[in-house]
Amino acid sequence: MKLKKMSLVIGCILLLIGFISYTVWDNNRVVVDKVTLTSQKLPENLDGYTILQITDLHGKSFGKDQKALVNLIKKQKYDLVLFTGDYVSDDNQNLKPLEDLLKGLPTEKEMFYILGNSDEDNSVATLVSGNRFYDLFIKYGVKPLYPGQKISKGGESLWLKTNPYASALYEISRDIPQELINAKNEFDAQYKSAVNPFTIEVSHRPTEIDYENEIIHDYRTNILNETDKEWIDWDVSINGHTHGGQMILPFVGPLYAPNYGFMPGKINVRGVHSKNGHTQYVCPGLGVSGPSFARFRLFNTPSIGLITLKKI
Repeated sequence: MKLKKMSLVIGCILLLIGFISYTVWDNNRVVVDKVTLTSQKLPENLDGYTILQITDLHGKSFGKDQKALVNLIKKQKYDLVLFTGDYVSDDNQNLKPLEDLLKGLPTEKEMFYILGNSDEDNSVATLVSGNRFYDLFIKYGVKPLYPGQKISKGGESLWLKTNPYASALYEISRDIPQELINAKNEFDAQYKSAVNPFTIEVSHRPTEIDYENEIIHDYRTNILNETDKEWIDWDVSINGHTHGGQMILPFVGPLYAPNYGFMPGKINVRGVHSKNGHTQYVCPGLGVSGPSFARFRLFNTPSIGLITLKKI
């Protein structure tokens, strides 16, 4: 009897050691989350266009000087790079892990960035020279996406747009510099003149695809004076922020996601979801956040997104 109990104890200890070892190993590797986003509106010449998404680094390093992450990225084939926010953490503002990554990336493809809630509160007001994020990204050829960008190929185009409601979601009250106001007015005029534009929203926090967030509703109706019932003005949305739930319970799904609480399900939290002609992709990202005892991923390997656009 004692031998059986001892064997059981030893077995449990070995299982625990194995589980911890796997979790540590899994948290320090990176995989590619390959997804296909389909749309009838996608222009023919942009069928197969591929976007590399890097999100929620949170100061994490993968190998010395980000070598493991950089080497993985160099193996991928893509047309454009999008950085979608949270490069640091609230209690760790060190930019070296981000700079190590930027320093190692190929520069022949266009690259754009937006900020996350851990980066200057996601404020567009900081997307100017003199801000540490702006200066670092520009140093390595990465341009701010705000307010948007027209991407053309073979005489046809897609439009990348930032989230127009971010200032409401993050309660941003900073004054926006005039140069950014001018840039927005110019972009908005170009966008409005486009005929049936194929639009990709690039937002750190997902815009909910299955319901309208109350904060967004109040902001767009009371502040922006929008009168239509539709809060989604995009065909495809590329997001981060949620870490894909950070911890995944087998057969259950994400345990918790910022802004969505416990057991949030997968919609708006991770993966690809479509509704009413709109398609949302939420990349699980690379880093972690939260209280110190919970800063790890569980059955949720750090990842970069490789997004292929497909016409149907």
